[in-house]
Amino acid sequence: MSATRPPPPTPTEQIAFLGNIERLLSEGQFVATYKYALLIAIADLAVQLGADDGSELELPIRAIAEQFLELYWRHSAPYGTGTDSVLIQNSGRQASVISIVASLQQRHETLMRAQASPAWASAITQTARLISTMPLWRLQVLRSQTLDFLYERGTANDRITLKPGVAANLRRFHGMIVRLAQSEWMHFIQALPSNAPLLGATSDLGEFLFGAERAALVAMTPALLDAQDGQCLYCQRRVSAGHIDHFVPWSRYPRDLAHNLVLAHVECNSKKSDLLAAESHLERWLKRNTQHDSAIIQAGRTANIIVDGPATFSVATWAYSHAAQLGAAAWVSGNVVEPLTGRWRSLLAERPRG
Repeated sequence: MSATRPPPPTPTEQIAFLGNIERLLSEGQFVATYKYALLIAIADLAVQLGADDGSELELPIRAIAEQFLELYWRHSAPYGTGTDSVLIQNSGRQASVISIVASLQQRHETLMRAQASPAWASAITQTARLISTMPLWRLQVLRSQTLDFLYERGTANDRITLKPGVAANLRRFHGMIVRLAQSEWMHFIQALPSNAPLLGATSDLGEFLFGAERAALVAMTPALLDAQDGQCLYCQRRVSAGHIDHFVPWSRYPRDLAHNLVLAHVECNSKKSDLLAAESHLERWLKRNTQHDSAIIQAGRTANIIVDGPATFSVATWAYSHAAQLGAAAWVSGNVVEPLTGRWRSLLAERPRG
C-alpha cells in the first residue's frame, strides 16, 4: 500500500509564497549576484526533480553548484569590446565563480567539453564550497528579519531540504519567479558603477546573460533539419531556412536545452508564440528526439548548447501537467487551439529514460 502523498499548496499558501518571493527580492541584502543564481538554480531543480504535491524535496548542494556553473558560463566572456571587458558581478571584487568558470574556459572551449573533462568535478566542488559559505544561508535574510520559507539544512551538510509545498510552488510559478530573478540580476549589474563603461554601448544584456548566443542556436539548424526530414516540426511542410523554436516555450522555462529546440517555419513559430504545442506535435517531438538522440546530442555539444535529455523530458512533463491544471489551451496551427485531452501523460510516460 503506497503512502499518502501530502496535498498541494492551497491558493492561500500559494499567494503567501509569492509574497515571500517578492519580499526576498525587494528586501534582501544583495552584494553579489549569487542569490539570484541560487533562486533560479533551486527553481530549475524543482522542475526537474520535484512533484506538484506538498512533498519536501532534498537537493544536493553539488547539483545546485552544477546549475551555477551553467548559469555563469557565458558571463565570464567579454561584454562589448576588449578582452578584459567582463561584467562585474559583485559590489566589491569580481565574484569568485567567474574565476572558476574562466579557469575552465581556458582549458576547454565549450561548456560541453568542460562537463566531459575531469576538471568539471573539481569545479563543482569549488562552487559547492562557495555556495555553502555565503549565499545558501543568506538568501532568506532580509533587512529586518529572516524568512525561512524555502528550506532548512538537510540531514547532512551536503544538501538542503525544501520545505513542504515549496517545490510545488516553484514548479507552478517557475516562469514568473525566474523572470523576476533575472530582472533583478540585470538591475544589480546595471547599478554597479564598475560596469557603466561597458553597458553604455550595448543593449542586449538580457540575451547575453541568460540566453544562448543566436549563432549557437542557428548552428543547430542542420542537425534539426536532418532530424525532422527537412520539415517544419509543426505543419510538416518543407522548410529550408526557418526559425529555431523552443518546443517548451522560453517564456515558461527560460533555459536553452538541445533536445527542446526544433526547426519551424517563421509563421508557425510566430503563431505558436508562448503556447504549448498540441499533443500531436508533442508525439512528433518525442519521436524525433528518440530516433535522432545521438545526432542532437552531438549537435548540441558542437554548438555549446546544454545537452540533458532526461531534464528536457522532465521539463516537458512539468509544463504539460501545469497547463492541464490551469485548463490552458494547446496550439494546433494558425489561430487554432484545443484543450489537452490527457494523452500527453501516456506519451511522456512512454518516452525513453536515460
